[in-house]
Order: sequence, then structure tokens, then C-alpha cells
Amino acid sequence: LRGWGSRTCDEYLRQKANTEVYRTNGRKVMSYKNIAYGANMLALTSYRSLSHYEEVVVKIQHHQEKTLGRSPFDFPMSCVDDELLMDLIEVTIDHRRNILPDIPFTEDAEKQIREEYWTKMKDEKMSCDTDVAAVLALPEWSEFFDNLNKDSYEANE
Repeated sequence: LRGWGSRTCDEYLRQKANTEVYRTNGRKVMSYKNIAYGANMLALTSYRSLSHYEEVVVKIQHHQEKTLGRSPFDFPMSCVDDELLMDLIEVTIDHRRNILPDIPFTEDAEKQIREEYWTKMKDEKMSCDTDVAAVLALPEWSEFFDNLNKDSYEANE
């Protein structure tokens, strides 16, 4: 059962796509969408249609990557606390023991699962997401949405 953890999923995806697995947790795409949604909920901007929403998302991405020179991973993050992460790994290991009781589960295998889990959750920040409220409170984003609204208002006149 070497590689029972994340490598099993990676191998499945690699075989299914017949290509190397692109390693990301999807935060790149969702950060911009979540910021657009959060800005709309706080009335920092509004969009009239799905296509207008998608335009706002593209403008947010452009502002982050081109204007500010930052990556999608440079946003303030909100992460699951360590205590909950430890509870989750215990549940994961217990589940492994329960679904495969006839297959020996060595201390080395358990150690490997714990290490892979911790690497994914903490080092690769798989348990984190963009802190939309913190992003929207930043001056560079307040100014961005002020200008976006002014541009949108002028375009509608």
C-alpha cells in the first residue's frame, strides 16, 4: 500500500488523462471568482449578468497579476487550524484501517500517510483558501473597486 494517500489519486488522474497531473488545489481559479462574489456581496461592485461577472473576474485577475505583479497565491489566506487538521488525519487513518482490515498497516505506512497529509495541508496550503474579507479590506483593492465602479458607471452613461 505504498502511496495509499495522495499518490493513488495522482496515479488515477495521470492514467485517466494520460498526462502528468497538474499540481494545484484550484485556488488560482477560485480566488478571483470568490473575490468578485465577495465584492458584490459587500456592494463594492455589482454585475448585471454572467458575462459581466466574468469580465469582473478577468479584471481582478489582471489587477492581481499584472498591475500588482502578484500571483494568485499571494492573497491573504485563511487556513484550517492545526487541531482540526490533526483530527482529520486521525479520522483518515481510522477509516483506512476500517475499510482495509485484512491488509497490514505498518508503522511506516502510517508515518508516510501522516507526512504526505501534513505536507499537503500545511506546506502546500491545501487546507487554506483566500481570505476574501482581508483582500477586500486592502487599500489596493478598495481603490481597484472604486475605479472599476467609476469606469462601469461612465460606460453606462
